[in-house]
Amino acid sequence: MTTATVNAVNCTTNQIIATNLQQQNLQNVTIGGVGGVGGGSAVVGDPCLETRKYWCFLLSSICTFLAGLLVVLVWRLFAFLCCRKEAELGPNDPKQKEQKAARGKQEFEGTFMTEAKDWAGELISGQTTTGRILVVLVFILSIASLIIYFIDASNVNRIGDNRISIEGVERCQKWSENVTQQIDLAFNIFFMVYFFIRFIAASDKLWFMLEMYSFVDYFTIPPSFVSIYLDRTWIGLRFLRALRLMTVPDILQYLNILKTSSSIRLAQLVSIFISVWLTAAGIIHLLENSGDAPDFENAHALPYWTCVYFLIVTMSTVGYGDVYCHTVFGRTFLVFFLLVGLAIFASSIPEIIDLVGTRSKYCGEYKREHGKRYYHFVGTLEKIWLRFGLHFFFLFIFKEV
Repeated sequence: MTTATVNAVNCTTNQIIATNLQQQNLQNVTIGGVGGVGGGSAVVGDPCLETRKYWCFLLSSICTFLAGLLVVLVWRLFAFLCCRKEAELGPNDPKQKEQKAARGKQEFEGTFMTEAKDWAGELISGQTTTGRILVVLVFILSIASLIIYFIDASNVNRIGDNRISIEGVERCQKWSENVTQQIDLAFNIFFMVYFFIRFIAASDKLWFMLEMYSFVDYFTIPPSFVSIYLDRTWIGLRFLRALRLMTVPDILQYLNILKTSSSIRLAQLVSIFISVWLTAAGIIHLLENSGDAPDFENAHALPYWTCVYFLIVTMSTVGYGDVYCHTVFGRTFLVFFLLVGLAIFASSIPEIIDLVGTRSKYCGEYKREHGKRYYHFVGTLEKIWLRFGLHFFFLFIFKEV
């Protein structure tokens, strides 16, 4: 073999090695690749993400819930002990006079709290104009916050013809440079104020702390403040805002858009189905893009809307197989969700089709039109009535045919 041939072989080998190194560096920078419709193994190349801090965001939500629950329980225990102690005192007990003096102050405070509770109850009930405006505003801002989540969960940058870069669920980015997080924080401040209004209006404070919409606030409001301190963002459980879509039937009734029982039922079915669908897609997106704990090495990069497509195909029992869960957490959740998702799909879709298909064109409210020289007759009319009855009715009564 001549020297020229050896040099040519070495040159070709060096080019191949350089190409492989470039491709490896590209994989380390990007997150994810193409696998089926969208997805692949995710490799995190940001040194900041070598130490995951997702637990800080989760811990803030859990601590907020436990702290609120503890305050309510302590207050109930204190009220129970005070009432019990007052009942044990006799009518001639010297301490009874002190309690009578303090009772006037308690009655004043009780009256103030009652008025505040009534005011808050009217404000969130939607029975007044101010209440309707507040309820509609909360719904609009919830949808706006959900749209911001859609944007953050769907950031896909294409590299070449067959590679994509998907931003992970946890990113190191200064809060001052993150516009979407700043907007979402403003929304969450409003939601926090609305949470306290609902808390004041609640008759049973303990039950209020365990409501579904309260958990939505627990897992969406505190993490937005934690991101300011850590200078990083975690997409987290912000998809829970999709559960606010279940309030669509109530809002449409406040606005006098839904008036019949069938239309209200139809809106309820559609809103529940879409809420569960979008929320479950958010869980799949979080679990797959995070990977399995504790090392998170098998993260599967999936855009949010690919998860939405995957769930509707799975719930409908079609299952094309082009998209599937790679992580153990994702597969485990999917197994349990199918028990609920199939039940919702099998019960909601036929009822929705039945309500839409059996809707009569004569149902609803009759709208009177002024200036029209004709009348509407509803019901079954025999031919003899059509021939003689209506003729004499118009001819002799109204003198108009």
